[in-house]
Amino acid sequence: KDRDLSRYKTFSMGGSEVTTPKDQQLKNELAVQKLVIQEIEEELREKGLQQVDSAGDLIVTFIVGAQDQTDVSNLGPLGMTPNNSSQTWTREFIRENLVIDLNDRSNNLIWRVNASSTNGTGDMKNLVDQIVTAGFKKFSLKPKKVKKKK
Repeated sequence: KDRDLSRYKTFSMGGSEVTTPKDQQLKNELAVQKLVIQEIEEELREKGLQQVDSAGDLIVTFIVGAQDQTDVSNLGPLGMTPNNSSQTWTREFIRENLVIDLNDRSNNLIWRVNASSTNGTGDMKNLVDQIVTAGFKKFSLKPKKVKKKK
């Protein structure tokens, strides 16, 4: 909140990483990376930053991935037979993660978007758009107005 971001005028894309385990990667991992890059570039341009090929005021990096996970919970007896004291509930799902970092040239973290989703809708474009839009909602290059004391 208290950072003055008005001195940053340009950005450039840095590295990215896919954290999905190799045996779980889909053929569209490259397409997902391109989609994330496209959404970030569009959002930062709308915020007033100019994209340059290298040595921008801000360097954008991101990590994207998905991993199979399972929730297990003990539900208790729930009216089961007298010798069976518990029943277990399990749910398998995919957790999707996206972390976007904006670092200055000295590699100091300036802004971070950290999102995780388990909705599994399959509409990756919509999901990435929502994450990027929400993550940069409060990102502003305009200096913060200082309230005058009376």
